Amino acid sequence: MNIEVISVSKSPEKLTEVPSAIQVITGEDVYRSAYTSLPEALRLASNLQVAKTNSHDWAISSRGFNAAQLSNNTLSNKLLVMIDGRSVYTPLFGGVFWDVQNVLLEDLSRIEVVSGPGGTLWGANAVNGVINVITKTAKETQGLFLSGSTGSFLKDYAAVRYGTKLAPNLYFRMYEQQFDQGDMKLKNGNDANDGWTMTQGGFRMDYFPSAKNTFTLHGDIYGGKEENPTNSIENGQNIYGKWTHNFSERSELTINAYFDRTLKDFPVSKITDRLVTYDLDVQHRFRLAPRHNILYGLGFRLMDDNFTNAPSISFNPPDKMLHLINTFAQDQVNIVPHKLELTVGTKLLYNDYSKFEFQPSARLAWLLTPKNTIWAAVSRAVRTPSRFETDEITTALTTPGGYFLSETVVAYELGYRLRPAENVSFSIATYYNIYDNLRSINTNPTPPSNFIFANDQKANSWGVEISGNVIAADWWRLRGGYTYMDKKFTYKSANVLPTASSIEALDPLNQAMIQSIMNLPGHLQLDITGRYVDDIVTPFTTTTSVNAYTTFDVRFAWEHAGYTISLHGQNLASSDHAEFGQRQLPRNVAAKLTIRF
Repeated sequence: MNIEVISVSKSPEKLTEVPSAIQVITGEDVYRSAYTSLPEALRLASNLQVAKTNSHDWAISSRGFNAAQLSNNTLSNKLLVMIDGRSVYTPLFGGVFWDVQNVLLEDLSRIEVVSGPGGTLWGANAVNGVINVITKTAKETQGLFLSGSTGSFLKDYAAVRYGTKLAPNLYFRMYEQQFDQGDMKLKNGNDANDGWTMTQGGFRMDYFPSAKNTFTLHGDIYGGKEENPTNSIENGQNIYGKWTHNFSERSELTINAYFDRTLKDFPVSKITDRLVTYDLDVQHRFRLAPRHNILYGLGFRLMDDNFTNAPSISFNPPDKMLHLINTFAQDQVNIVPHKLELTVGTKLLYNDYSKFEFQPSARLAWLLTPKNTIWAAVSRAVRTPSRFETDEITTALTTPGGYFLSETVVAYELGYRLRPAENVSFSIATYYNIYDNLRSINTNPTPPSNFIFANDQKANSWGVEISGNVIAADWWRLRGGYTYMDKKFTYKSANVLPTASSIEALDPLNQAMIQSIMNLPGHLQLDITGRYVDDIVTPFTTTTSVNAYTTFDVRFAWEHAGYTISLHGQNLASSDHAEFGQRQLPRNVAAKLTIRF
C-alpha cells in the first residue's frame, strides 16, 4: 500500500492516498507467474478483462466494452495504454495492436492499471481505464542476463540483456529477445495454423548529471510474422526521450518526445498500413501556497497514416495526416493537510474529427486514519473518432459524409481502502457509468451502402472491483481480486441493428483471480495463479458466445547464485477452452533456464 504510483495525478503519490481505482502489478509479481508476454501479464490485474482471441491477438479492456473480433485485432477502443511514456495507439480503430507490444518482462518495474476515466490528464481514449507500463532504469539492470525456454505452445524463447556504466552517472543497457509461438486449436481439435514469430531488440540510457536533472533515452526495433486468420508481416521502430529538471522541491519541469513507426502488411488481401507518429509533451508541476499543488501542460501529436486500399476494405482518403493537440491543468488542494484532499482538473483536446473536446474531473480523498481511506470521483471522458468510423468506404458499410461524433462517458466512482493489519490490505471500488453517442451499425434508409455507422447507442454500466494483498508468512504472499460488471444498452434510433450492442460489448459478468507466491526450503519456489471467468453473454440476444471457465497456472523453480531453472504449466485445469471467439487455448508446458551475471 506504500507503493508510489504516477498514473492518477502524473506525479508520485502513495497508493493509500490515491482517489482512484488502481492496481499495481510489480515486476516481481510477473516474474513469479507463468506468463511470458505483456498481454498475459495483465491477467494479474483483476480489474482488467483479458482474453486471448488467437495465437497472436488479444481482447483487453477495463470495465467492459471488449468489442468484436476482426481478422488480426478486436474493436476494443476505450483503454489508453502507455509503455514508458509512449502511447501505443492506432488511429485505424482507436485501440491497440497487442501483438506488437512486447516488453522484456525481466525489465519490468511495475504496471499501473487504473480502471475508470483518465481523460483529464491522459487525453482521448482513456475512457474506461489507463494501463501504464513502467520499466526499470538502466542503472537497475546492470550486468549480463540470459534466458531461454522451450515448451508445447510457446515453442522457443530466448533473451539476452547487457547493462553497463559508460561514465559517472551514465548507465546503458541493450537487449534482444525472440520467440516462436505455436497454434491454437479449432473446435474440431485441429490446429488453427495461427502461429507467430517475433524478434525485438532495443536499448535504454539513463543519465543523472546532477541532483536537479535526469535524462532518459530508449528505443526498440522489431519484426515478425503471423499466420491465420489473416497472414501478416509486422515491423516497427520507436525512440523516446525524456528530460526532467527540478527547480526545487516545490517545482519540476518535464519534457518528453517520441517517434514511432509501425507497419502491418497483409500480402494475401493486399492491405498495408504504415503509421508514423511524432509526439511532444511538456508539463510543469509547482506548489502554489501551502495547500495547492498545480500541474499543467500541453502536448502535440502528429500521426501520418498511409493505407493501401483493397477490395475487402478501403479508406477515403487512403493517406491522412492526423493532429492531436491538448492542454490540461489540475489543482490538488489540501483542504485538511494529510486528511482531506480535493483534486480538480480538465483537459481541452483538439482532434481532426470532432474538433474540441472537454474532459473535466473532480476527485476527493479522505484519510480517516493512516490505514483507512475513502475516495470519490466524478469524471467526463471521450473516445474520439477513428478512421474506421469516418473514412471507411466499403460497399457494405460506411459513414455518411464521414460524420461521426466522439463517444462520451460520465463516470461516478466511490471507493475504500483498508489495511486492517500490517500484512493485509484491501481495496474496493464501485462505479456507475453513463455512456452516450456509442458506435452503432444502422440499416441505411438510402442504399448503397446497406449499413452505416452512427452514434445511436446509449448504455449504463455499473460494477464493483475488490482487490487484496496478504503476507500470510515471511515465505508466502497472496494477492488477487474479484470484479462484477453489468450493463444495459438502449437505442436512439429504430434503424439500429438488434445485434449492434453485441459488436461493442462482449464481457463476463463475474471474474476472479488469485496469485500465490511461495518461497520453499532449498531455494525452491512454488507459484500458482488461478482465475475464473464467467460466461460472455451477447447483449439483447442473451446468447452465450463463450462459456465460463476456471483454470490455473503453475511455476515451480529452483533459484540460487544467479541461476534459475523453472518448469511452467499454463491452462492446467481447463485446456482447450475458448476465451474470446471460438479458437481454443491449449495447455502450455515449458522448461526455462535463466542466468544472471
